[in-house]
Formats: sequence, C-alpha cells, structure tokens
Amino acid sequence: MVNGYDLMIEPEQAKASLGFVPDRPFIYEKLTAGEFLRFHGGLYGMDGGTMEARISEMLDLFELARWRDELVESFSHGMKQRLVMSAAFMHRPRAVLVDEPMVGLDPRGARLIKDVFRRMADRGVAILMSTHTLEVAQEVCDRVSIILKGRIIASGTVDDVRRLSGNADEQLTAVFLKLTGGSGLQEIDEVL
Repeated sequence: MVNGYDLMIEPEQAKASLGFVPDRPFIYEKLTAGEFLRFHGGLYGMDGGTMEARISEMLDLFELARWRDELVESFSHGMKQRLVMSAAFMHRPRAVLVDEPMVGLDPRGARLIKDVFRRMADRGVAILMSTHTLEVAQEVCDRVSIILKGRIIASGTVDDVRRLSGNADEQLTAVFLKLTGGSGLQEIDEVL
C-alpha cells in the first residue's frame, strides 16, 4: 500500500504518490536545472503555474536557485544529487524512496539533505532510505531495519535495535556488526 493505494490494483496512483532518489543521479545533461524539473513535473501531470512555483521552491530549498538556467552537464556530482532530490519532491509525494543519499556530497550538502529529510518527515512524508552509512541512519531515521542476506534481522527505533545487541549505548555500526556476525576480522586474519 502506498498512500492508500494498493500497488497491485492501482499501480499508477500508487506510483504517483512516490518520489525516488537513486544512488547515482541520472539526468539529461543537456537540460538546464529548470528544464529538468519542468520535464519531471510534466511526467507527474503538474500544470504550468503550479509547476513553475514549485520549481522555484525546490531550487531554493536545495540551494540550486542561482544555477536554474545552467546546463546540468556543468554541475558537480553533489549538485546533480541535490537536483535529483528536487525532482523527487517536485510533485509533493507522500513517500520517497532514497538509495544512498549522501554519496558524493560534501559535509554542507549532506547537512542540507539531512535537514530536508527531517523537515519533510515532520510534514508527514515517509522517507524510506537505504544506506550503508549507519551514522546517517542513526542521525536521520526514526526507525531502522538491519538486513542480512535479504532478511530483516532487527527492526525498530535506533534504541530498540541497540537493545537487541545487548548494549544500549553503542553506535549503530557496532550494533550492526554484532547482529550480523562481526566485523570480518577473523576472515581477514585467515586470509593473511
């Protein structure tokens, strides 16, 4: 179910409620930032006036407004990543799937993205984030799941998952290693 729509019965309505941020930004590089967002808004059926206002909002929010009319091919990786996130939020989705959102972002860009995710979540947008950077999950997520070999082995708040490992004060990386069978140091020693 996505935003009350069964994905099997009403796939178009369910997908229209979603935003997606891949781990690597895929963008038409010969478009400007504004054109890219206009193209994306059109895919979701946004109309002209609403779309133009939303483009300005998203470019401001993701600190890209001054590059609105610049070709995307001139953007850094971090700028492209922020543009893709702008596109994901353009149509006001109820849920956003995010894969490794901090890849290629400098500390300022990463802080911006964390703040945006928190603000969107506070407004009722579900953010489902896949990440190997557990410090990000610890800082940003209300709930986490640890997956091992395709199965969820722990789920809950960060504190819930910490308690499962037997130490409520540990960093999430240490908890992950405990719950998934260690750091791999034994295997390294065996190989060496």
